[in-house]
Amino acid sequence: MKAERRKNTCQKKTGRWKNAGWLLAKEALIVVICAVLGVAALAVTYLIPRDNMRDNLRKSSIILHGEGLGAHVWEGIEETALDVYTDGLILNVSYTETKNGIRDILMGTRVEVDGKNPMESLYEVEVLCNKNYIVKNYGRYWHGYQVILRPLLCFFTYADIRQINMILQIALVFLLVFIMVRSGEGIFVIPFFGMYIFLSPVSLFSSLQYSPCFYIMMFALIRIFECERKLDDEKRIYLFLLAGILTAYFDLLTYPLITLAVPLAAYLGSDCEHLLPNPVYAWKNLIVYTISWFIGYAGMWSAKWAITTILTGENIIFDALGKIVYRSGYFIEKHSYFDTLELNLCVCNVRVLLPALFCVMLYIVFIWTKNHIRVKRERFPIVAMLLFVSMYPLFWYLVTKNHSCSHSYFTWRELAISVFGILMAGVTGIRLPLKICNQEQEKQSGSAINPDEYKPI
Repeated sequence: MKAERRKNTCQKKTGRWKNAGWLLAKEALIVVICAVLGVAALAVTYLIPRDNMRDNLRKSSIILHGEGLGAHVWEGIEETALDVYTDGLILNVSYTETKNGIRDILMGTRVEVDGKNPMESLYEVEVLCNKNYIVKNYGRYWHGYQVILRPLLCFFTYADIRQINMILQIALVFLLVFIMVRSGEGIFVIPFFGMYIFLSPVSLFSSLQYSPCFYIMMFALIRIFECERKLDDEKRIYLFLLAGILTAYFDLLTYPLITLAVPLAAYLGSDCEHLLPNPVYAWKNLIVYTISWFIGYAGMWSAKWAITTILTGENIIFDALGKIVYRSGYFIEKHSYFDTLELNLCVCNVRVLLPALFCVMLYIVFIWTKNHIRVKRERFPIVAMLLFVSMYPLFWYLVTKNHSCSHSYFTWRELAISVFGILMAGVTGIRLPLKICNQEQEKQSGSAINPDEYKPI
């Protein structure tokens, strides 16, 4: 009997490892396919004649130059700071072309005049017709935003694109709220709006730099709430993998972790009643989805370095790894970890955190004063998981200490994860007893959901 049990145990472990290996192989294949498609999309985008963009690009350069570095939507409020520097870089890279098409597509070529920033350099070349410029490269990133921006510049100026950005973002917010309410998850509008207000919407749609992560996060949230009952474990794995891939492709390292942690917290909160019977399974999902996102993010990014190094002959891999070491801040000590936290907390409006704290206090009071709803303590691991996800920004700042110090004017948005996670923990903690009570009533009436439908893959 013991021998048979050992044999069965070994077979189960072997099966798990085989499944994990096969899943990793499929994820790696998806990353490779996405990398090839990413290069192809950029190549197609560069078929657009630059002459079609020239007039709108010139007007856009004048707008950015007029705003200048350090511009704010509302003066004196740091959360409304605009990233004119990076928006100038985005326009510069999208417009600059040389005679070497492969380098333009893969190296992120841009013009530079006398060491000036990308925005001022573009203004000098296109508005003031300064011919004394050099072409520099920014090959570490995909610059996937060009797939969208280059066609738009054929018809719109920077100001027009801002308006389009505003309309699309607001439309997505209304769509998500509608989906939440229609699916019976309207209570989650509270943590979503808490996070959305914290992100400073007016600056989100006023800077192109801030937009990619927001869009990716929103599409992931819509997918989770719209298809909550249709998504099994494997489909969610691919959802988080794709979120990581798209973040690496479109983003310039602004607040990328939000595309992982916010959808992850939404999944934990919306599906909590099915995760509670098996806490180990719930923690496994949390870890697997996190790893899948990082596979997509790191895999897509490193694929760019490899492709660029092979096709251009320049060692982008060495350059990228050197920057990673530098941006981590552990080999060139400039700021401590506590400096990083302080700088990012000082930028955001801490007063917006008060609703989150109030929600947590309300949850605690509810638990201690409950009298007619009795819930065992072990049925609340989901709240602990949500609070754990809320700490993701702290881990991110620990790894990217130097970068998060130098760019705290936009990296502070990672803290929106904490706002959303804490609010989700409070809302879920209040909602859980009611859900469990309903489940018990369904069991008594014989209409309960079969837990076998939620077995791990």
